[in-house]
Amino acid sequence: MKLLSDYAQWYDQAFDGEGLEFQRMAFTRGGLSKRDQFALFDRLGLHSPPHGLVRELASRTGLPSEWQLPAVAWPAEIEAVVYLDELQHGGNGKVKLPLVDALARHPDHYASLFVSLANSAVTLRHVRFGRLGFWLRQKGGEDWRSNRADNETVIGRTNHPEPNPLPRVLWAIDFLPAAERLLAIDFNTAPDLATLGATNSVTAGELHDELLAAAADAPEVLRQF
Repeated sequence: MKLLSDYAQWYDQAFDGEGLEFQRMAFTRGGLSKRDQFALFDRLGLHSPPHGLVRELASRTGLPSEWQLPAVAWPAEIEAVVYLDELQHGGNGKVKLPLVDALARHPDHYASLFVSLANSAVTLRHVRFGRLGFWLRQKGGEDWRSNRADNETVIGRTNHPEPNPLPRVLWAIDFLPAAERLLAIDFNTAPDLATLGATNSVTAGELHDELLAAAADAPEVLRQF
């Protein structure tokens, strides 16, 4: 199988330059915008933080309408993540600020309410490669953003013989471990699998087999943009 990619991975040894082409692009601008990511989570039945245009979020902060406070009275603790550039990756292109400030500065930008957790540095990532699934625990530093030089550990491997819910062979979703449920916050079109290789959680041969199996059913899933 051929490989077209803009970044190197440890399993690239499995490609021999013949046959079908696996297109794995991480830094080329593309993928899903943040609003499309949240729409995808909704279609998949996943829970996520409240999201929408800032001016829409300001009108539905989770309180009954008769209890709504005027915007100027909102406490600073009600914060929003505003996506200044919805196609940026790696924690870039977004800012966290009080919702009242977001309403004043960026009323027509897409945003999600910021969920404060006991351990805000931890996210959980579910990676899919064909029929194989992996759960990773990502622990960052003081930065509130995910995908910012996180320290990853593998916490589980799963198998998925059922049809892939997405028309892709490789993808990942990042979750916040909130008190009652996991909240989906980020969709990754070409996740880095360095931790899986370093821990021998999967072999290059297994991943190559998943590519061949996926291509046999639908070759278009090999295009990872």
